[in-house]
Amino acid sequence: MTQAAVPRSRDAVIVQLPFPAMATPLRAIRDYYRDYSTRFAEAVKDYYVPEGRLWELPLWVAHLAGMLSEIGIAPRFVDLSGAPCDPDTLVASILAETAPGTAVLLSPLAQNFDLARDVSRQLMAAGRATLLGGNMTGLAAPGDATHVHQGIVTPDRLAALLDGGLVGLSRVAPQRGRGGRVGWRPDYSLLSPYRGQVPMLRLNASHGCLFRCTFCGDSWSRQLYVVEREALEYEVGQFERHFPESRLIYIGDKTFGQSREAVANLLEVFAGRPRYAFIVQTHVLQVDADLIEAMRRLGVVVVELGFESADGELLQAEAKSSRGPQHYHEVIEAISRAGMKVVLNVMGGLPHEQRRSHDQTVAFLEDPRSTAWLYNLYSFVPYPLTPLFPELRDRIHDWSFANWREDARPVFHPYHLSTDESFALFLDKLAVAHRRIGGRPAPRLRVDSTPSRPSAHEP
Repeated sequence: MTQAAVPRSRDAVIVQLPFPAMATPLRAIRDYYRDYSTRFAEAVKDYYVPEGRLWELPLWVAHLAGMLSEIGIAPRFVDLSGAPCDPDTLVASILAETAPGTAVLLSPLAQNFDLARDVSRQLMAAGRATLLGGNMTGLAAPGDATHVHQGIVTPDRLAALLDGGLVGLSRVAPQRGRGGRVGWRPDYSLLSPYRGQVPMLRLNASHGCLFRCTFCGDSWSRQLYVVEREALEYEVGQFERHFPESRLIYIGDKTFGQSREAVANLLEVFAGRPRYAFIVQTHVLQVDADLIEAMRRLGVVVVELGFESADGELLQAEAKSSRGPQHYHEVIEAISRAGMKVVLNVMGGLPHEQRRSHDQTVAFLEDPRSTAWLYNLYSFVPYPLTPLFPELRDRIHDWSFANWREDARPVFHPYHLSTDESFALFLDKLAVAHRRIGGRPAPRLRVDSTPSRPSAHEP
């Protein structure tokens, strides 16, 4: 296939693709998150559940738009997030908005990665150049895009890719440790049609995490980049300009408080903006009296706390640092006393999970001392940037990426359970959490544990 080169005009368009239609969610999952959302909305002002739309702004669009503006290219956006998931229809829409040689920028997640590759190949055949980025690009094959970029994109890097005609593969190695800076300014003007359509905005004061949890799919893992205060101020000004009614902000820092500078920047930027409320996520070992006070001053209303499992041996196998269940009880109580609500993140489907791991987790959830308000339930997915991915690659049995979902059965063979058993235990955790928040869950399940054999059918 002949690959197109970008013309001297450096014309580029950002495209948000839809996500393939998912199977109807299981009743237990649907019912739990219905009650979860109702309870959340009763306590957190301005929260609501959008129907048939994206839950969040596609932030990558704002970041790339800002970079394109910085390098002298007027950003354009084709939003197909609500379109049918038919490659031919999507390609026709994109061709109608572009000319031969135009660079089409795509950044799919797992569930629309196959769709993005289909669209990209058709666009290339029609004379467009495609730039494929995002967390799934490690699984892209030659010919899936004119250019595949792996790693962090900066304005200078984007300019070099466009000027070079977008042919081939580029990879930016991660910068380990602290010290990185983010100074570019996202441009939210292309996302203004989302005004009033999403329940919250997302803002990062830092990117990355220095913890080493092997199940984490964060592309900035084991790095820490701080957003410069001036860039943060500019981004918040964009919120006020384009989304003036929004009051709830999710701080996207992977581990809130890991960068004290980032926390100080947030306190300074929002010191004169008391109308905002915040949700943060953090690690139990990061929480101390100073951080709790900083969260209180900022206006945090909900703290998402990584928990995953009460089985210390399982967490140790996945390099998750923890001081044990008692420490979680103490931290949850301290945050609650400060007037904030705790949402505990619980993960099923970890590759080394055993029945005892599940039983210990359920015992923690049912412990009368547990004062967590709500529970986020995830089933582990071996995304390519998780440190576990190389270990599990030969155990993956389902390479249809539309099925790589955090609310579905594992797409790999766990070590001590079958995939069905693993998912049944996930649903059992869900039932316990549902009962804890006062819902009417289905009866709990009883599942016998037997190991399964690996089988790989990688394309």
